Amino acid sequence: MEFLNQIELSTLILKVREQDDAAFAELVKRYTPMMNKVVSGFSSHRIRADEAFSEACVTLHRAAMSYDLSRTEVTFGLYARICIYRRLCDLFGKEKGDDLITDLDVDDLAVQSGIESGLVVKERMQESLAVARTVLSEYEYQVFLLYLQGYTTASISEELSKTPKSVDNAKARMIKRLRSASADFPSFD
Repeated sequence: MEFLNQIELSTLILKVREQDDAAFAELVKRYTPMMNKVVSGFSSHRIRADEAFSEACVTLHRAAMSYDLSRTEVTFGLYARICIYRRLCDLFGKEKGDDLITDLDVDDLAVQSGIESGLVVKERMQESLAVARTVLSEYEYQVFLLYLQGYTTASISEELSKTPKSVDNAKARMIKRLRSASADFPSFD
């Protein structure tokens, strides 16, 4: 299945939807750096890293099944990263919450609608990406999106057919421009 590493992402996602295991294996291969980065942000004495990675893989599959291929404002990688992050938050949050539940009174809990907060986060993320799109060059924006997906400098340079030095320079310019435009970004409070 050597050819799978050369096909376009949208075609690969369609193959995953057709239950093609080799296509899903290729999708996992492409997004392993991003999943490892997200998983590394969580730790627990009860949940091992390989269990968290397995959850990330399951969530990647769900993301491939639910991603709207006609979208242009949010890449699949960013969509998958958000889905994986939320799933791991739920997983690790439940694990940590197990010890606390016995001490809490249900009437004292304030519950925010998961749907509502999800929509708010999604809207703010889209607004943030729109701001980034206006302040970054096309190349810097591509680097930015890949960086958000957890790609390393080497993998970004390979993906964009640029030198690692060029990617590092684009990252430096990107960070400088995003910092200078920080007042324009929506608050995630």
